[in-house]
Amino acid sequence: MTAKQPFVAEWRALKVPHVDLAPVVMDHGRAADLIIAGQTDPDWDLSPLSDFPERLALESGRPVLVVPYVGRYAEVGRRVVIAWKAGREAARAVFDALPFLLAAETVQILEIKERGDERPAFAPDTSIAAALARHGLKPSVHTSVLGDIGIGDEILSRLADLDADLLVMGAYGHSRMRELVFGGATRHIARHMTVPTLFSH
Repeated sequence: MTAKQPFVAEWRALKVPHVDLAPVVMDHGRAADLIIAGQTDPDWDLSPLSDFPERLALESGRPVLVVPYVGRYAEVGRRVVIAWKAGREAARAVFDALPFLLAAETVQILEIKERGDERPAFAPDTSIAAALARHGLKPSVHTSVLGDIGIGDEILSRLADLDADLLVMGAYGHSRMRELVFGGATRHIARHMTVPTLFSH
């Protein structure tokens, strides 16, 4: 797979004598540009105890590309959607994903506003679009107001509408404990993703 590629590849095979694989992956992944992990398979007996990809995104300090456990993804990153909400996690995700964005055919910024937002309902936040334009990108901005469904389902619905093959989003904008107890966009997407997703914290 890596033959004749413009980079050096290294294969590491490790035996881990316990179920907790995340620390081992993080030990090796912290020196990598990107960690790639598979989505947790809900049919696996230990899946209720595992939040492996989420732990990697939260604790590794590296961006993590999570590939859904169903489907085939021969090409990733032609049509990128950024789930944008102004904050540290989303900003880091966008710039961690910059190599993907520069190679993409289309980059679309999706901002979902909750009712009661201080700004006018459909006034988009164009700051990140302007920042990407300085890198030579021409992203389009899509804004919607959250309806009766949760924000995670709204993101998934819009991914289908926009024919995305890669989602970029910040992980755990709220405290992780709050997300674990109440759900949240990160956890929902991690459990129900329909396209490969790049998480960054």
